[in-house]
Amino acid sequence: MYIPLLYHSNYGFGGSDFRTFFETLKEYRIDTCGIVDETLFGLNEFIKYAKEYKIKPIIGSRISVVSSTRNRDPDFHQSLPRTRFGGKLGPVVSAFVYLFIKNQAGYKNLCQILTCYAFKNLSLEFLKKHSEGLVLISNSMRFLEELSPVFSDIYFLLLPNSVLLPQKHIPIIGANEIFYVHQEERIIYRLLSAIKKFKPEDIRKMPYYLIKPERFNRLYYLYPEVIKNLFKFAEICDYTPASAPWIFPKTEKTLIEIINTKYRNLTSEEKKRLEFEHKIIKEMGFEPYFVLIYELKEFARERGIGMNVRGSAASSFILYLLGISIVNPLKYSLPFERFLNQKRSEPPDIDVDVEFNQRECLIGEIYKKFGNDYVARISMINRFQIRARFRDTARTYGISPAELKNLKDHFGEKLIDEITKVSERIDNFPHNFSCHPSGIVITPEPVCNYVPLYPSPQGAITNFDKEGIGIAGLVKLDILGVRGFPEFYIKKERIDFNDQSVYRFIAEAKTLGCFQIESPMVRQVLKRIKPKKLMDIANAIAIIRPGPAQGGMKEKFLKRLNGEEFIDYINPALKEILRETLGIPVYQEQILNMANSFAGFSLEDADLLRRAITKERNSNLISKIKERFYKQASYLGYTTKEIEEVWRRISAFSSFGFNKAHSITYATLAYLSAYQKLYNPLEFFCRLLNNEGGYYPLYAYINEARRWGIKILSPDLNQSDCGFFIKNGYLITGFNIIKDLSFPTIQKIIKLRPFKSAWHFFSLVQPDIEEGTSLIKSGALDLFGEPLPELYFILLQSSFYPIRRATAIGQQNLVREELPEGCFSDFTQSVKLQAQFSVLDFLPSQHILEFLYPERRVRIVDINRRLNPNQLTCLIISKRTILTRNKKIMSFCTVDDETGVLDTTLYANQYKRESVLPIINVKGYLKGDIMYGQIVV
Repeated sequence: MYIPLLYHSNYGFGGSDFRTFFETLKEYRIDTCGIVDETLFGLNEFIKYAKEYKIKPIIGSRISVVSSTRNRDPDFHQSLPRTRFGGKLGPVVSAFVYLFIKNQAGYKNLCQILTCYAFKNLSLEFLKKHSEGLVLISNSMRFLEELSPVFSDIYFLLLPNSVLLPQKHIPIIGANEIFYVHQEERIIYRLLSAIKKFKPEDIRKMPYYLIKPERFNRLYYLYPEVIKNLFKFAEICDYTPASAPWIFPKTEKTLIEIINTKYRNLTSEEKKRLEFEHKIIKEMGFEPYFVLIYELKEFARERGIGMNVRGSAASSFILYLLGISIVNPLKYSLPFERFLNQKRSEPPDIDVDVEFNQRECLIGEIYKKFGNDYVARISMINRFQIRARFRDTARTYGISPAELKNLKDHFGEKLIDEITKVSERIDNFPHNFSCHPSGIVITPEPVCNYVPLYPSPQGAITNFDKEGIGIAGLVKLDILGVRGFPEFYIKKERIDFNDQSVYRFIAEAKTLGCFQIESPMVRQVLKRIKPKKLMDIANAIAIIRPGPAQGGMKEKFLKRLNGEEFIDYINPALKEILRETLGIPVYQEQILNMANSFAGFSLEDADLLRRAITKERNSNLISKIKERFYKQASYLGYTTKEIEEVWRRISAFSSFGFNKAHSITYATLAYLSAYQKLYNPLEFFCRLLNNEGGYYPLYAYINEARRWGIKILSPDLNQSDCGFFIKNGYLITGFNIIKDLSFPTIQKIIKLRPFKSAWHFFSLVQPDIEEGTSLIKSGALDLFGEPLPELYFILLQSSFYPIRRATAIGQQNLVREELPEGCFSDFTQSVKLQAQFSVLDFLPSQHILEFLYPERRVRIVDINRRLNPNQLTCLIISKRTILTRNKKIMSFCTVDDETGVLDTTLYANQYKRESVLPIINVKGYLKGDIMYGQIVV
């Protein structure tokens, strides 16, 4: 008759995982347990295992509290680590108190208490104000007496081997702190305490592991009321957070009010779809969520920020009607059930794409709009993986980072094996908590009313990660920064999506920098598909994904496209569904439509089938769905052979299925991107470079811009902005490209300019030596006409004689007057270009090959298909290397020079790594649009 209340998981100060804990509970026939981590990061996993093992969970937390007093009672824990409370009120004593949830109000109060605790501003007064719905346990009589007036349920904690007895009016409860499940896990507990830097609680003779019920009874046999109170306590604490109803922030309008303004001009088919979607959204309680997304879209549009949804959200006609999605789902046969299904309990997944360098700006505006207390970033739980766990374990053995590099030389194999063996025991354990890169929550009340918050460098983060946030009823909103998000998205209503000039341009694979269609593989596929409509681009994006490519679907599709393979539609009834992918099921939406058309499944049930074959292949659910599929298809008159063939295709789909809504969304954005590159290349490249590019490194896009006839100028102290910007038809390089130049210095430059001389600049801005040197090398000070050696001299002089700085302002020729005329001779152009390249990683005026190898006989534009091999010196802009079955190195490289871009497949029998610059010599033959050959050493 034992309830282990004080379990510390490995999300906190514990050394065991939940699986071990719950398996042992089951073995000991214990049907109730508690958790007392100082945070709720592990709560989602705790509840999940409790449900799996059918064990009642009791949710609580242990916190260290302090009191300012000069009288120290013996029942206080004097050896505890320093408390998290802020302020110093005099001599302090501290003790642990345990707070357990007994209802919804208690959960809310515990969330607020743990938030204050994490941010080190908890006080006893705050505890008193937030006592409702909580049960208090402590072995400090002082705190029990001080807090008893506000807590309706309190217990004195009788620890094993304790000599302290409470006053008669306070009921006792017995429990031991559980930091690990089995005694042999003590080493893991000690290891984690060293890695996570907390003081282990390791008093002799105290059982810190999960004891058996009979041991518990022996420990407390003198106190029969302990067991009685344990079960009374378990009855009181009967609350577990649930996900319903979903929680959304307050919005200004209702969804129907927004829809009604757009209803009049719809076709009958569109009205029918809208009414169907609205009915589902309303019944599932998600109207406020759609209004929220709409308000965010309008909010972003007012600030000139493009915002679009990705993934299955594009299956919603309402999102399209509201201008949130770029895709009309009716045009592309996208079933709404793929996005929102009444037979699935989870909320709709609306992921938002915005321009990469505008993402933080938008999130910042969201904080301003709703209030800092009403918005929080979602956490991410970082876990121990192979390298980190070995490194951290080795350090606990006293091995320094320097010694880790040559561990065998220092310590030998025996110690390495021991460290490896120990470190394996913490594999996938939680290590630390950080900020999720894109997820936020917005709430109608302060976020800490729903989930505790925790400090991070990016601001407050929730105690629940993206997998657990739903248990608090919160809906995650992902705002993803996309590099290459097309500027023309905001002007999409004025774009002709049937412009065949754009499709021909895409078919020629001139798409470096174009969203989603610039990688070597997709460019090669586009050449073979020769797209004439958006669906062709969507197919190209879909079939190059790892699933279709590895499953052989890519080559199968291309063969059918070129008439090299017969187009088989599996069954005549499925021809319309599979026509756009030449008889090959590629998209998840096709599976829904196939199950609906062939076996009479509702689209809701067809979506459950799709989820089952992609996520639960080994479950009993598959067998039940298969049986139903066969039964319903046979009722519709299909033979067993026909049913088997269709089921085989559907079942095999799980290895390569892709989301059509996502694919067509990205195809539309890709078209907009290509449209801009074709018709407005200057703005296209400016935006691309400021978004830090996409698939290729920055220098590849610089080279491509020059090939498009765009002149790029060096940084200019009096003209450059933070990023690239357009002036008089040129692109001027921005300050943030320059190495070692800090943002505060960039801000000072922009604020204090124009500068009349180098001395004027250095005196006013006062960059450090590294920053000044980088600016000089970049060419930013060339406007003053001084030789580089003189600029270096002025920099050093202004740094070593700071007294002169104050008087130098206004005396622009001070340094020049002190120096003999012409005492500095300039560096050669070659030396200056080398210096510029060292701080920019590219040359604004020319391709690096033009500078280093001006005498090359063959350029990419000169390569032909004659039998004699071509030899080419080129710059690698992307590379993927594999080891063949014959143990030879083969590389798939995309290379360029000043004349063009070339995809290559290279065999390197005498492989040699590139030097600092990824420049190689290639010798080979052109076959199609790909060069096959060898790297010449």
